[in-house]
Amino acid sequence: MFVIDWLQTCEFVRENSERFILYCLCGCLIGISVIFMTIIIVLYIDKRFKIKSNYQSPQINMKYDDKSCYLPIYRYNCRTHTEFYHV
Repeated sequence: MFVIDWLQTCEFVRENSERFILYCLCGCLIGISVIFMTIIIVLYIDKRFKIKSNYQSPQINMKYDDKSCYLPIYRYNCRTHTEFYHV
């Protein structure tokens, strides 16, 4: 039974070779597209969670006592209009 089915399938493919090639190419194209979309989604989600985790938790090597790592903030004193003072 298995041999007869296989022979009938080979005969059908010989008669309809254009259709067979079209279905094979479409299947390969859909498979490659699904793989690429999966890779893109995984990389996007990984990047998104990496950015969120950087904002939520401080780095381990960061020293809070060291003032040299912070940038100075200057504010405009609107009363004098000529001076900036350091915060």
